[in-house]
Amino acid sequence: MFKWIGLIIGIIVGRFWGGVLGWFLGSLMDRLFAPKVKIYTRHYQRSDFMESMLILTAAVLKADGHVERSEFAYVRDYLVRSLGPMQAQNAMNRLTEILGESYNIESVCSELRENSTIHERLLIIQFLFGVATADGELHPSEVAVIELIAQWCGVARSDYESIKAMFTYSYSNSSNGGYGGGGYSGGSTGGYRSHTLDSDYQILEISPDASDDEVKKAYRNLAKKYHPDRVAHLGDDMRKAAEEKFARLSQAYDNIRKARGMK
Repeated sequence: MFKWIGLIIGIIVGRFWGGVLGWFLGSLMDRLFAPKVKIYTRHYQRSDFMESMLILTAAVLKADGHVERSEFAYVRDYLVRSLGPMQAQNAMNRLTEILGESYNIESVCSELRENSTIHERLLIIQFLFGVATADGELHPSEVAVIELIAQWCGVARSDYESIKAMFTYSYSNSSNGGYGGGGYSGGSTGGYRSHTLDSDYQILEISPDASDDEVKKAYRNLAKKYHPDRVAHLGDDMRKAAEEKFARLSQAYDNIRKARGMK
């Protein structure tokens, strides 16, 4: 504001050079009296992340009309390993409360989309598939709920299909060493399809006719996206969960590399 006043007065008093001097002095006044505005940035806290994850977990647990004990046990065991017995019990008590309440899932996902990173949201989708497959099968209603959650959270279709492929194919321990991890079956159980190389391509988000260079590029890009360090700020428990996806990416790449004779 002062620079415009200085410009006008300067031109009136000293013509061109007076205007220049008035503009300069007015700009100094603007800086001197400018209000000091502090910018606040909201960080999505670990507690916020856990609350959102529990709400979405409840949505998946209730998707097929009943809560399986094996699914509930999967969540409990995961939380015990991740948080320790005391905090896990608190989280399970909170989950029990949430199961009896009603939430706008789309709204929860919108908040996640706005305040969390894509790496955090990918981790949630991975966890939800783990919950859904804990009973040895993947019910269509559970898939539908997880797919909606992924869509509302802004997860790309290719990323969603990559994570889904981890849980809809069963890997035998004899063929590739197995992956381990809770909720993922190492053998052939009801609802899972036998592992084929196609599933490895799907996990890497590429087609079987991709070139060797495209295979390598896809693996490098996904390895960066799913690296456990991306979610390390959420705690060691979340980092360990991210390691499962990272390991499966590496195994899928190794399977394709060996099948093609790539070096």
